[in-house]
Order: sequence, then C-alpha cells, then structure tokens
Amino acid sequence: MSSQGLTFKDLRNAILFAAFIYLVVVFINDIVDVILIFSITALLVVSLNPFVTWLEKHRIPRAVGTAIVVISLVSLIAALIYFFAPISARQVSELASELPDLISRLSDWFIKMSRRYPAIGSFGEHLNLSSIQQFLKEFVGGIGQVTSSGIYAIASIIVIFVTTIYSLINPKPLIDGFVNALDPKRRPRALAAGERLSSQIKAWARGTIYAMLTIFVLTWAALYLLGFKQALLFAVIAGTLEIVPVIGPILSAIPPLIVALVKNPVLALWVIGSFVLIQQFENHVLIPLVMSRQVRLHPVTVIFWVLVMGALFGLVGIFLATPAGVTAGILYDELYLCEYRKICQEPTEKEEEKTE
Repeated sequence: MSSQGLTFKDLRNAILFAAFIYLVVVFINDIVDVILIFSITALLVVSLNPFVTWLEKHRIPRAVGTAIVVISLVSLIAALIYFFAPISARQVSELASELPDLISRLSDWFIKMSRRYPAIGSFGEHLNLSSIQQFLKEFVGGIGQVTSSGIYAIASIIVIFVTTIYSLINPKPLIDGFVNALDPKRRPRALAAGERLSSQIKAWARGTIYAMLTIFVLTWAALYLLGFKQALLFAVIAGTLEIVPVIGPILSAIPPLIVALVKNPVLALWVIGSFVLIQQFENHVLIPLVMSRQVRLHPVTVIFWVLVMGALFGLVGIFLATPAGVTAGILYDELYLCEYRKICQEPTEKEEEKTE
C-alpha cells in the first residue's frame, strides 16, 4: 500500500479554495443588508404564494389576488397592533417603574445566596440598574446594520413590501431566469430542490403561525391565573420567540421567572411548572398536528444556525435561523448528496401523498 503524499497540485487547490472562501466571506459581509432584505422577501413570497395561487385557480387574476392577500395581511397586522400595542405599552411602563425595586431585591437575594454558596461570587454586588441597561444596550445593538437607523429600517420595509408584491404578481420570469442560467443537465435537480424547499418553507410558516398563536394564548392564560400584571406582555414575548425553536421557549421563560423569583420563590416554581407543561404540550401535541416532521431540525443544528444568523444579521437573523437551516439542508441533500455523491433520497409514494 503506497501513499503519494501531498502534491503541488493539492497545495495549490487548497490555497485557491481558502482564497475563494475568504472572498465569499468578505463579499457576504459587504452585502449583508441586501441578503437580509431579499431573504425576508423570499420567505414572504413563498409563504403568501399559495393564497395567491388558490385565488388564481378560482379565476381571480394574480394582480388582484396579490392585492387581496397583501391588504388582508396588512389589515391583520394593523388590527393586532391596534388591540395589543396599547396594553403591552402600558404593561412595559408598569414593569419599568417596578424595575429598580425588582433589581434591588434580586441583588439582595444574590448577595444572600453568595454568602451560602461562595461559588456564586459577587454577582449580586454588580447587579444594578446601570449594569442591566448596559447589557440591554449591547444585546439590542446586535440587531444588525439593516435596522441600525430608523430611516434605513423604513426604507428596508418599503423595499421588502414592493419587491414582495412584484414577485407575487409575476414570479415566473424570476424562476425561469434562474433555471435557464444553469446547465440543462442540472435543471431537473434544481427544480426538485426548489419544489422541496417551497413545500417545507410553507409547512414551516403555517406551523409556526399556529404555534405562536397557541403559545401566546396558553402563556397569557397561565400567567394571568398566577396573578401577573404583565401577563399579556410576557405572552407576546413567548409567542414571538416561538419562531426560534429550542432557544426561544427558554428565553421567553426568563422574564416572568425573574419577576416571580424576587416576589415569591414559590411563585417561581409555578412559573417553571407552567412553562414546562406548555412546552410538553407543544412538543408532543401541537408540533405533530400542525407542522410536518420534515421541517424539524436537530437541536444542535438549530443552535448552530441561530448563532450563524445572529452573527450575520443580529436579532432579525435569529428569527430566520430555521428557514436558513431548512434551506441549507435541502441544498445539501439535492445538490451535493444527490448530484455529486449520487445518494438521492427520493420520496416514497406514501410521502408524496402526504405532501399533496
């Protein structure tokens, strides 16, 4: 058995590959805002297109159907803001007024615990309003360049809105332009990847909306019964963070848990029990009912994409972590395993019937 060792060709290819990766990273860093805007646009188009297509099948032109769908979506968002924003704003104000007292009591609790358990250290001595504000400033500062200023954020929303409308009205030229740019031999595989991606993104969007609404209602009811003044606010946070699997539910439990901890340790136990029960209901009942198992990702994969998308796009990127992971997984299966390794995972007849 002989080994040729590292050749000059291997070294050259390795250097060229490293240089290519470096240029890709630099390029992505320079156009990170554009990528984020068009990623959100693509997600909206894939999620809303089934409604427009359904209207088109019922003899409603795509332009009119797009207008109906977009107006309905905007009206729904406006109604939610109209009904929930004032209550949430009032509860935020109440929580802000109670924050100094909560932080003071929490700091005292940590100091007492540090005396019993020295390993905790002097964390409580450094827990004050200024340290909390500094932490929030650094955390919110990771939202990303696309939302770093109000004017740019408004301009980005307008671009997303207009681009989504044009894409929904006439998506065929965009699809044909992309497919025609590929080698004819690779077009069938690219189309298969596109169809599979569209199907899974739609399943993810539908299941996520149902899950967000359900978790919002259950969290609101549980915290209201436990006597929380900010039950609606914490429910909105829980429903919003539901879009980030694995990590989102854990983060949503922290604010009410801290409030309960400084008021009554027994109440904190009830909060933990409530969130555990809600998550068990979600994992064993809700997700199997409303979301295809094909969309589910391994927790480690989810955490990886949350970190990657958060580093690239900030908080907005974290909310796009799941569709990014789904997209990467499909492209890996279709364009690498099947196209390059010839290990195709073709759906069975039963899976195709379920998809239909």
